[in-house]
Order: sequence, then C-alpha cells, then structure tokens
Amino acid sequence: MIDEFIRHTQLNANDSTDYLEWIEFDQFDLVDDTNKRGAFSSIYSAIWMGGPTWNLDEETEVWTRNGPIKIVLKRLDNSQNINQEFVNQLYRYYECLQSGSLADYFGITKDLTSCYMFVMRYYESGNLYSYLDKSMGVLFWKDIVDMLWAISAGLNFIHKRGLVHGHLHGGNILVENEMGSIDTKIADTGLHGPVDKQISSKQIYG
Repeated sequence: MIDEFIRHTQLNANDSTDYLEWIEFDQFDLVDDTNKRGAFSSIYSAIWMGGPTWNLDEETEVWTRNGPIKIVLKRLDNSQNINQEFVNQLYRYYECLQSGSLADYFGITKDLTSCYMFVMRYYESGNLYSYLDKSMGVLFWKDIVDMLWAISAGLNFIHKRGLVHGHLHGGNILVENEMGSIDTKIADTGLHGPVDKQISSKQIYG
C-alpha cells in the first residue's frame, strides 16, 4: 500500500521536489527522541546523510543530492499493520501538499521496529508555540499578517478539496524565519486517528 502511494506521488509530481521517496532507515544518523508526542505519533530529529535530490548540475543536467541535512522523523505509533483507511488519508494529504502551503515532506521510512516514519523538513524556528516563546510574544505587524495569510491560504486549499484539518493548533503550525522573512506552514493535514484501527465516525480526533 505504501509503495503504491509513493509511486503515485512520483507519477503525479508537478516539479522536481513535489514527490515522496522511500528512504532506508540506515540513511539516517544521530537519530534522537525529542520527547514530543502526538496523539498517535512520536517525533525524532536526525541527520539524513544523502539529503533530497534538489541540486541540478547544469553541465551534466543531472540532479544530485544535497545532504547531509537535519530532518524530522515523525514515527506513526503501532503502524506495523497500517490500514487502508489511513493510506487513503495519505492520498488526500498529498493533494494538499502540492499546494505549497503545507509543511514539506521528503519521504517515508521504517524504523527498526517496522513502524512507518514520515521524513519531514526541519524548521529551524520550530512550531508556532516555540517561536512565540523565543520571540517573547513580540511580533511585527507584517510578520503577523504574513503568518495569518499563509495559514489562511493553506486552510483554504484544504477546504476546497472538501477536507478538514482535524487537529489544528500551534504545534501543527511550523515556522521558518530566514533573513527577516517569515514562512509559515501547516502540518499534519488530515492525518488524524490511529493508523492500525478503523476510524470511528463517532469518535473525535483533535
């Protein structure tokens, strides 16, 4: 199921970075538990030795990897027996990922316990909560407007697809501050509920 999903992202990519790949777990170094937990996931930091294929050699016209880079591994708890309903959520999430308003994902891997892990971009400024802590709650109006605009654009795209986020809070809003420019992304869109059980329509997730 996961192989078919990854193949789908590669066949439907709009550009050279708009797809996911399978990454062997031994490609990661310095894997460290951040002690951050979601309802059905655990978060780790790591170094991806190879890195994504983002560099184009203009002479040979060959794409090369730009690792090593720091990344985030989102471990899906109890995902040894992933269900089809969750995989269906992945397909819907990929449609949202292509909008550019959502957090960047590089691929999928499996840890030593055979649990699936998402390989995500590491955002230096962390989530919205940690960013506000670091800035002591002091933001320029331009930064506030930029953040709200990016969040609104992401939610608008999600809703146009007939989807809802399901678990939106400051921990799922990631922030990057590069050279005075605020880049805000939504994470975990639509990926709510356990991955190994049927999701109940009567149960609230998020």
